Amino acid sequence: MAEKVKKLNLERDYKSYLYYLDGEGNVCQKSKSGKGDSKILVPHAVERDNQFLYFIDKDGDVARSRRGSKKNAA
Repeated sequence: MAEKVKKLNLERDYKSYLYYLDGEGNVCQKSKSGKGDSKILVPHAVERDNQFLYFIDKDGDVARSRRGSKKNAA
């Protein structure tokens, strides 16, 4: 189960762009065609913890879930 980390309400265009968090916690946007550079939409949105996988959820907010299998989760 994922938990919301930060509420952003990003308006997204999934047909043209990919949305992700980079290693520094920035929310980025990149063209699906692969042309052009990525664009930082929200700088330093979260402070990352390596025990979690961070992603942009369906509501446009930053969410995270614990890495690894369910039997290893405490």
